[in-house]
Amino acid sequence: MYKPTNFIPTDLTINSWADLKPYFDSLISSDVNDSEALGRLIIHYSETLSVFHEQNAWSYINMSRETDNQEYLDRHELFATKISPELEKAANTVEKMIVNHPAFSQLPDERFGQLKKKLKRELELFREENVELSAEISKLSTQYDQLTGGLTVTIGGEEMPMPKASVKLQSSDRAIRKEAWLAIGEKRYSIKEEADRIYNDMLKLRVQIAKNAGYDNYRDFSHDQHQRFDYTPQDAIDFQNAIEEHIVPLAKIVGESHRDKLGLAKDDYRPWDVAGEPVGQEALKPFKTGAELLEHAVSIFSEIHPQFGENLKAMRAADLFDLESRKGKAPGGYNYGLETTGMPFIFMNAAGTHRDVVTMCHEGGHAMHTFLTNDEPMIHYRDTPSEMAETASMSMELLTAELWNKFYNTKDHVRARREHLEGIISFFPWCATVDAFQHWVYLNPNHTVEERDAYFDELNGRFTSGLVNWDGYDHIRRNGWQRQLHIFGMPFYYVEYGIAQLGALQVYRLYKQDPEAALKGYIEGLSLGSSKPLPEVWEAMGIKFDFSADTLKELVDFVQQELIDLQD
Repeated sequence: MYKPTNFIPTDLTINSWADLKPYFDSLISSDVNDSEALGRLIIHYSETLSVFHEQNAWSYINMSRETDNQEYLDRHELFATKISPELEKAANTVEKMIVNHPAFSQLPDERFGQLKKKLKRELELFREENVELSAEISKLSTQYDQLTGGLTVTIGGEEMPMPKASVKLQSSDRAIRKEAWLAIGEKRYSIKEEADRIYNDMLKLRVQIAKNAGYDNYRDFSHDQHQRFDYTPQDAIDFQNAIEEHIVPLAKIVGESHRDKLGLAKDDYRPWDVAGEPVGQEALKPFKTGAELLEHAVSIFSEIHPQFGENLKAMRAADLFDLESRKGKAPGGYNYGLETTGMPFIFMNAAGTHRDVVTMCHEGGHAMHTFLTNDEPMIHYRDTPSEMAETASMSMELLTAELWNKFYNTKDHVRARREHLEGIISFFPWCATVDAFQHWVYLNPNHTVEERDAYFDELNGRFTSGLVNWDGYDHIRRNGWQRQLHIFGMPFYYVEYGIAQLGALQVYRLYKQDPEAALKGYIEGLSLGSSKPLPEVWEAMGIKFDFSADTLKELVDFVQQELIDLQD
């Protein structure tokens, strides 16, 4: 944990902008005569942001845990619509002061090079008129969380939240799978009109934000806002094309194999069958409770590296987990770094599935990343690019896979590892679909709802296996994009998963060759945070920042061989 100065109390309670304003006023009025004083200002600014971000984090965490709690909703809205806009304007003033100071250019690039790029990019993009627009988007994101978090379905006479219902899709009983799929699909479709309304409003606001900042479209604005210094939007499109060429055929083979295991004819492979288990084989059941999931995770992480296990134990002792699914809880899962606590919070919707094991390891990887950057005094460097953040988490999925025997017997362990690798293959086409969909949406902002659904359906044809018979349920297929929460709340945050997966596969391949070197590189790379460019961080990990078609094919071949080695 970085050692804060006495500039701002880390336990300051923020109930309004007035609680923070004196500290920003002090920063703005600072007497900065030389590079040493400028360095102090940067640290004090970072500490002030850290105090804000900690409490803002809790406002989001509490809201997502109880989307039906009005007190939590109100506090989250307070931060999103009242405090954050004022902070954003004050932060812009401070950052102008830093960047325009004569000593700023003299700060050594070895330490401050990335900070210079980050702050300059933020100043280039900032427009005061966009502050209120961003606040409006935050309110819409909360509406989406409320809309989806409150969804329940009734299956077999039992009402249950959506994550628990999704477990039924893995049943070996086809009738149960169908009942569950129809209940989930129709319930999601029942909110289509409201979800479309929310998304349309978001779209208009984002288009205006880009226009205000001088951009032709929100796609390019978002690329720069994400501070993607190391690749271009065209590189992302090339990645989509590479996935179509090298992954989709393999994903089709995986799908055909699954269909054959279910004993279904070609024209009888239905959407409720895609996650189903063969007759006589039940879905993997690795744990019963969230406490059991966490206990095994601690054991596995300890075996990978003793400190990793201690980190999870510290989080458990501080009550920084919310793992089990329940009504009123927002969907999805996340790791949220707490800037002054020095530990993250892990949020999940566990329902006793193998997917939950993977998610726990995934979010645990994010958590280790948080711990490894804790000594960094500058919040701008603790905040890592998502391509790197997801490399940390996806690598941990693969590094822990050989230790999943904590959850399973030998046969089920092999099965779990195979399903995980097959899931990686299946994920890439979905990643490309989500990314390509958003490119089209924001490059064609005047589209209608019908055109949007039609384009998503076109992408389904491009990136899916074409094996599933959707007769009678085209409306649910065309609306499938609405289940991806990133499209609503985190636009263009998805291609990173694909890029990061290539990094993770490289880490795993190295681990199989030299575990000690791979783990050393993993720790060294993650410890850098965002203090170095992505290619340099990946180099420190012993891997290369490359998501070209050649690298993709090379790693696909590696996964194929792993699957062969895991044959029953």
